[in-house]
Amino acid sequence: MHCCTCNEMIVRYEELGISKQELNMRLIPKSDVDQILNIRVIRLASKLSLIFQRETLRPAGINVQQWRAMVSLAQFGDLHLRSLARHSSQDPAHTSRVVKSMISNGWLKSRPDEKDKRRIRYELTGEGAKLVKRHWPAARQFAADMAELFDGKEFDQFREMLDRANASCDDRLAQGYVGKDSS
Repeated sequence: MHCCTCNEMIVRYEELGISKQELNMRLIPKSDVDQILNIRVIRLASKLSLIFQRETLRPAGINVQQWRAMVSLAQFGDLHLRSLARHSSQDPAHTSRVVKSMISNGWLKSRPDEKDKRRIRYELTGEGAKLVKRHWPAARQFAADMAELFDGKEFDQFREMLDRANASCDDRLAQGYVGKDSS
């Protein structure tokens, strides 16, 4: 049973001289949130994806998830769904939906795995490969533009730090890490 609505509670706090913004900030201070690396990395990754989507992919009718799958296939060749999801840093269920849309767009084709007929392998079609070739220079330029924010030494250190964090996450995922408080 509720004693009042959220708006009524905010009004009561405001009567005490506590603004809505202060009320929201008291639960977790901004300074604490700014110390959480994954939040900062997610914010950056989201902004980078959004900029690249708006400037390069959207005019071509490609979304970021499709692009990540295309780049993974261009880099590694034909892959089964789980490998494609891993290489493109996407959830397998979401990757499955992305793959279906790409097949219907004519960018991917599928075939049974020769070693395990239950598995399906995906590869770029000629049209998919053309899209990658057409937009890869823009992707490289976007990466170069971001790299110019740093001098050479800083950028190398930044990449090394990201690689170390990625390797640590890969190790934890491979070990099935569930947290320190788990019993």
